[in-house]
Amino acid sequence: MRFVVGVLACIGAGVLAVAVADPSPPEQPAHGPSSPSATGPAASAPAAPQSDRAAPTVAKPAIDPEEKRLIAQGYKPEMRDGVKVFCRREAVLGSRLGEEKHCATAEQLKVLQQESHDVMDKIQRTQKNPAGG
Repeated sequence: MRFVVGVLACIGAGVLAVAVADPSPPEQPAHGPSSPSATGPAASAPAAPQSDRAAPTVAKPAIDPEEKRLIAQGYKPEMRDGVKVFCRREAVLGSRLGEEKHCATAEQLKVLQQESHDVMDKIQRTQKNPAGG
């Protein structure tokens, strides 16, 4: 029983660490490529770059914050049967060489994270102090 609680605590801690991780670093590289494109067309003509910049932003699909968070956690978006899923390769427990590809929708991953967070909270609330104080 202690082993199971320990494993659940480790899993929950890992999920909690990923959830608490700051998603701002992936946004910084996204701004990096936009500045060189802004400096390149700016040298040729100031009016043309504004129209060129407006067209790509309209053509790109909007990514919600939940999807940005998943991408920051290492998930890659894929389309399967017309449904957008996020996939990530994870090492197989007990194997040094094996990897498995885990895929789920954004909603499923959000529910999984919430369940892990709830389990972690429950474990922390039910712990008893062995020192007796």
